[in-house]
Amino acid sequence: MERVDYQIADNLCNKILEKLIDFPEFDEMHAWLDIHKSLYNQINIQPEGLPAIANCNYEGVRYDHIAKFHSLYHKTEYEYNLLNQMSHEEVIIYFFEQMDARMIHQYLLEKEYMGMGFSDFIYKLSLAFNELHGYRGNNWLRSETVYCKHCNEKQYFFIGEYDESYLHLKFKVVNGVVKDFIECRELKCDLPNEVDQEKQVFIDAKKPPF
Repeated sequence: MERVDYQIADNLCNKILEKLIDFPEFDEMHAWLDIHKSLYNQINIQPEGLPAIANCNYEGVRYDHIAKFHSLYHKTEYEYNLLNQMSHEEVIIYFFEQMDARMIHQYLLEKEYMGMGFSDFIYKLSLAFNELHGYRGNNWLRSETVYCKHCNEKQYFFIGEYDESYLHLKFKVVNGVVKDFIECRELKCDLPNEVDQEKQVFIDAKKPPF
């Protein structure tokens, strides 16, 4: 690519980015990826066995729109095809770590979760993520798996990277598919050492402890 090619590609990438407020909606992802595949291939560098990187520098000039579009396309393609690389449970864990209720919405299959209708559950989950991110300053959650000897079950802690606020959940998995969540409130449960129980954030804030 010559300088003019970078300038043209950067302008095209900018126009695409201007049309998007966020990542493409799930039902639009396949078409969006297909439409922009040739542009992505033009600006993508991926030596065999190595991660993809953006070809966005030329003679000391960095083309930021190329870099941003490349990142957007790569993330969209990766998340659209997650079930080809992970189990359903692992996919849900991934999007909990991202605090992405929109994508969790797309990958869940049941009509009810935690005793709530699906839409109500997603709304409550979005509020919990907003509490963790918008009010407590966490940009992502790290997941920790604990096998609790009191409950005799595997549990997940999703802990904020900034203030260590957390969600504490059990997954009900049937034939590899996440069918439901149980929000654990038991004080006797085994907890990771760094967890402060005063920092637990609840999805179903009105439900009394079980």
